[in-house]
Amino acid sequence: MAIRSETYRAVLRQYGLRPRHIEQWGKAAKVYTDSGLFALKPLESEQEAAAIWQSLHYYGRHCPPLYVTRQRSLFAAEGGRLYYLQAWREDEAGSRETAVRPFFRELARLHRMTVRTVQASEEEIDAYQKQKKDEWQRARAVWEERVERYETAWYMSPFQLQCCTYFHEVMRAYWFAEEQLAAWEEAVKETKQWRIVWVHGKARLSHYVAPYWISWERAHWNSPVYDLVSIFRNHVRTISPLEREWFDGLAEYETELPLSAAERAFLYSHLAEPCGFVRCLERYEAVSHKERNEREHVAALLRCYMAFKNMEAVVMHLVQRDAAQPQDETAGSETPAEEDGSG
Repeated sequence: MAIRSETYRAVLRQYGLRPRHIEQWGKAAKVYTDSGLFALKPLESEQEAAAIWQSLHYYGRHCPPLYVTRQRSLFAAEGGRLYYLQAWREDEAGSRETAVRPFFRELARLHRMTVRTVQASEEEIDAYQKQKKDEWQRARAVWEERVERYETAWYMSPFQLQCCTYFHEVMRAYWFAEEQLAAWEEAVKETKQWRIVWVHGKARLSHYVAPYWISWERAHWNSPVYDLVSIFRNHVRTISPLEREWFDGLAEYETELPLSAAERAFLYSHLAEPCGFVRCLERYEAVSHKERNEREHVAALLRCYMAFKNMEAVVMHLVQRDAAQPQDETAGSETPAEEDGSG
């Protein structure tokens, strides 16, 4: 920590700042100075710096301003790494519970500012569909091999018993994901078009500090669905049970940027994909029988399962919503930008 603190002080000197106290908050440092409170964050690569620069270009006033160094640079270089400096921002106390709907609505408004339609060839569509199906087939094969072996044991361990218990639910989820992927393939081949936006890349509630979005290091061009999948995957893993606002989040998003039938099928397919289970199985198998801590492995598997059930509830809510209120097949056509993102 002393070495890191000295590095931070060297970086801060480039901004003309003398810190009184520095606290580590994840990857960022919270810096107390006589001039105010600042957030100093290191970057892993020049690509991350480019992502932040482009985000400022596209979304301007929706991104917190960066302070410039004495050399008028947006990024400070020290010890072979780049850093950027912003004012430290925190949510008002108690605002987290009421921020979900604005979070989805404001994300859609960001996406709408950069939305564009690109051509999608049948070769590209087929390649992606094959890639996902092969990936899921490999995951299913791991499950099937493990469960067949566990069921032949005279006595199953607690972890093995839980795997066998969850097996059929997980297989049904893969079947549903493939069904939705096929629906996406059919829909997008019909139009041969796909929408992309400048996505945040790591969209989550903690990165929305109204009216700003922070942590743009992973921003890039992708489908708007990319951010939506990231949001739900992160949230179901960290918080349980889900509040009603999270079930209605997509509806709030679509008040600003309706999804097409292809985008909706793509979203459901990737939300339904069971995540984390294979990693749990492989970690369990990688440890010798004598060194296994059954309690730890069962706890990890249970966390995966709880996230899986939370996501299942989200997907079923969305599917039932669509069944009750059929969507216009033309929804999700290219929407012109209504705001200037240059800030």
